[in-house]
This record gives sequence, structure tokens and C-alpha cells, in this order.
Amino acid sequence: MASSRVATAILWSSSASVSLNSTSAVASDAFTFNAEDWEADLQVSADNSGTPASGDYVDVWVAYTSGDLLGDTGDDFDTTEHAEYLGRVDTVAANTPGEDPARRTFPLRTGSKGFKVISKANQGATRAVTFRAMVSTHRPQ
Repeated sequence: MASSRVATAILWSSSASVSLNSTSAVASDAFTFNAEDWEADLQVSADNSGTPASGDYVDVWVAYTSGDLLGDTGDDFDTTEHAEYLGRVDTVAANTPGEDPARRTFPLRTGSKGFKVISKANQGATRAVTFRAMVSTHRPQ
């Protein structure tokens, strides 16, 4: 069976990046899987606006949805504190791993209808981090 790889930028209010300039968790716009997607990866990028210092990292979660769980209108996503923790992206070069900018890829489950990416900079209020993400999926042609 022939297949194709489809890469799509994750958006935040229709923008391809978000400035993590506080210590609050920020959720992306919703991404919806194609019904034929059978595998997906999420690549993220974190770039400090200044010189990274100890503790400059971004934690990343994925909040899945299976659709309208509550029977009202719209998709219901995992809540922020119960979203699946994917990992940490450290921008401090002295750490291992650690580099600025830093990029990391995480596998995603495709059984859900879609997801949102949630990101939180540990010291974003001091040094903002430009955060980007892209999802790559496999699907039949």
C-alpha cells in the first residue's frame, strides 16, 4: 500500500508560533487527524529571546479529544492538568540535553479525533521563549 507523509504546522490563534512570556500554560488551536492517519509525530522548537539561564525550559503536553464527550457543542479536550505529559525541552547549553534553540520530536497516538499542544515555560516571565510545533502523519494515498 502506498502512503504519504503530511506535515502541518500547529497554530496558536492562527499564528505558527507563540511567545511563552509568562509561566502560564498555553494551549494551541485544535488539530484534527485525518480519519486515515495511522501514525503521527510532533516536533517542537523552543528558542529563548535572550541568553538562556538555569531553569529555562519548556514542558510540553498533549490534550487529546475523542469528540463531544459532554453532549453539548464542540469537542471536549483533556483538561490541562490531566493532559498527557510528553516531555521537557531545555534551552540551557550547559545542560545535557540543552541547547538554544532546542528541538525535540514526540510520538503521538492517532486513535483520538485530534489534540491541542499545551506548553509552559518555566521562566517565561523573565525570558520569553518562542515556541513552534509541527505534526507529521502517515496516511494511505
